[in-house]
Amino acid sequence: MGDGVGQTAAFLYLRRRPQTNRRPVTPKKETSSYSRRGMITGPIAGVGMAAGVSILGLGTPAHAAVAGPVALAPSGDTSGESDHRAIQDALTPGGAQVILAPGDFHINAPIAMYSNQKLVGSGAGATKIYQVGTSHGISSTSAGSVNYVVIAGITLIGARAAGSSGIHLTPDTNPSTAAAFANITNITIEDCVLTNWGDCGVYLGAPIASRITRVQCVNNGGDGFYVTKAHLDSDPAVVKAATSLAFDACYALGNAKNGYELDTVSYSSLTGCACDGGRRGYALFGCKAVTLTSCGAEVFTTEGFLMKNCTSCSLFGAYAYGGSTAGIHIAGTTTHQTIGGAVQSQPGSLTEHFIWTETGTSSVVWGVSRADATANTLNGHVVNLDGTA
Repeated sequence: MGDGVGQTAAFLYLRRRPQTNRRPVTPKKETSSYSRRGMITGPIAGVGMAAGVSILGLGTPAHAAVAGPVALAPSGDTSGESDHRAIQDALTPGGAQVILAPGDFHINAPIAMYSNQKLVGSGAGATKIYQVGTSHGISSTSAGSVNYVVIAGITLIGARAAGSSGIHLTPDTNPSTAAAFANITNITIEDCVLTNWGDCGVYLGAPIASRITRVQCVNNGGDGFYVTKAHLDSDPAVVKAATSLAFDACYALGNAKNGYELDTVSYSSLTGCACDGGRRGYALFGCKAVTLTSCGAEVFTTEGFLMKNCTSCSLFGAYAYGGSTAGIHIAGTTTHQTIGGAVQSQPGSLTEHFIWTETGTSSVVWGVSRADATANTLNGHVVNLDGTA
């Protein structure tokens, strides 16, 4: 067998053998070209492409964009026609990576995302997309569900049109066969700002295994972030629920309804998120095993945290500042709710409760701190571990 050193030397020697079957390659003559889709050319393209490869990496068919990056600059056409066409043409079905240069883009229709695609700006403070029409900013295609999609580094600004959302991704609820009805999966939204939309900043229907990170939803007409289930059109009893989601360091500011609304979501987390203004900070309906850690709600008009008809959900380090009615409201048939280390600070003059549990609910409470002027109203079954409630 010999020793390992000898074998290694022989192996290295074999790898250094000159290859004699290579053919000389004649370099192709470089010619200048101009893309009809408004691609950046010349030295700027080199920078953009290099940055894109560094950020996005090389696509793989299984779970990422498969085409090389395409860099686009704003056209200057404020009608929305040119920029929308350029972006949509670059997002070819089957996989695409599109990098948007700094500047103001204008669109007059939704940007439709297919599976295995990435749409990346140069930072939310640098790349802005204005919707001049009445529709969503970014949406999923109607044919099938979208999977393995990345949206990052962009500010999406709406025209406050009724029903419009900045990012609106949902499954196809009217597929050719019922068996084709499926969740949307592996959606990543990060470092984005969604503002001035008629409905939600981010609207996700039946997502699974997805992450929303450092996203801000500001001054929208509905919820800041809304996650819900999806029904099959031909049989509403067939439902796809949302599961395995992570919200990290997100911010909802001045939205008309709730900062975060989760409907029928399971096995998910919100960590280090904040909400200022609106009807509620966080509203969870029919959720299971959803944990909020170090999240805060300020200056809300009804509840800071509402948990209704939920099971095995947790609030750790919840912070309620100002606001009205209740800091934390455990409602409906909610059971096995955990509230630990929650704090109430400077409740508003209309605040009636810090922690309010309705009859028929069950909770475990420990380590909470409330303002002396506001009582807890514990009508449900409460296990008060340390007497702080």
